[in-house]
Amino acid sequence: MIESRVAKKYATALFALARSRGIEVGMREDLVALRHGLEKDRRLLDLLASPQISDEEKHAVVRRVLAGSSQSVVVDFVLLLVDKARTEHLLRTIELFERLHAEAMGVVDATITSAVPLADGEVRDVVARLERVSGRTVHHHVEVDPAILGGVVVMIGGEIIDHSVRFDLSRLRDALRAVKVHQAA
Repeated sequence: MIESRVAKKYATALFALARSRGIEVGMREDLVALRHGLEKDRRLLDLLASPQISDEEKHAVVRRVLAGSSQSVVVDFVLLLVDKARTEHLLRTIELFERLHAEAMGVVDATITSAVPLADGEVRDVVARLERVSGRTVHHHVEVDPAILGGVVVMIGGEIIDHSVRFDLSRLRDALRAVKVHQAA
C-alpha cells in the first residue's frame, strides 16, 4: 500500500512536470522503453537497489544506460530515485505515469473475460459499447475463464462490470437465502 502511494506521488509529479513542459509523449516513450528494458533484464534494478554500490557508481550506470533518452528529465528522475533510495518504486511509477498519460489522451484499458472465446464481432460489439458508455477510446485485452460459466466480465478503469452467469447465480442464491419461509399451521 505504501509502495503504491509513493509511486503514485512520483508518477503524478512526473506527469505534471511533463505536461508543464509539453513533453508528455516523449517522456512516455522514454519511460516505456526503460520499463521494457527493466522487465527484460532486471540486473539494472538489482544494481540500483544494492547497498554495496555507491550512489556515484549508480549515477554513472544510469547516465550510461539512459544516454539515448530524448528527455533529460527521465535521467534526472531515475537519479532522484537513486538519491532517495526509492528505486524499488521505479516500475510502478512508470506504470502509473502511463496510466495518467492514457487518461489524459482519453484512452482507457479494459480486460474482457468470457467463459468461451468470443468471436471478433462480439469483441468489437463489447468494445463499441464500452467506448459509447465511457466516452473514451478503449484498448482491450481478451481473456477466457471457464469459471465464470457464461456471460462477460469487464474490468475497465478500475471498475468491474460483471454480467457473468456465476455472478447472477450468486445473487440468486443470496436472494433465496434472505427469503423467510413461514410454514402454514
